[in-house]
Amino acid sequence: MDLILDLMPEENIAFDVIESGKTNEYYQCQAEHILKHIDTNEHYFHFISTILKNYHILSDEQKQKIIKQLNIPPVIKEKIVIKEKIVYKQAKKVNLNTYDDY
Repeated sequence: MDLILDLMPEENIAFDVIESGKTNEYYQCQAEHILKHIDTNEHYFHFISTILKNYHILSDEQKQKIIKQLNIPPVIKEKIVIKEKIVYKQAKKVNLNTYDDY
């Protein structure tokens, strides 16, 4: 990564130092500053995919907030249950041969 950064011009936003231990508003402001400099959808896509690398370490509550903010619809799995109707045949009355066959 350092080699790539060395090839970029000095005024690039990648050289801005983001300090640790600041308030949430500080990091939100830094993100807004970076977003102002992104000019194409392709760059925005790569920025978001890089930011979301650590998505799995977030709590479920934080993940749900992000999903709600991104307006992702819930996954609805359609379950089809086929229930066959059991038809009980009534026992037919046995007909006795009362006629003389002989």
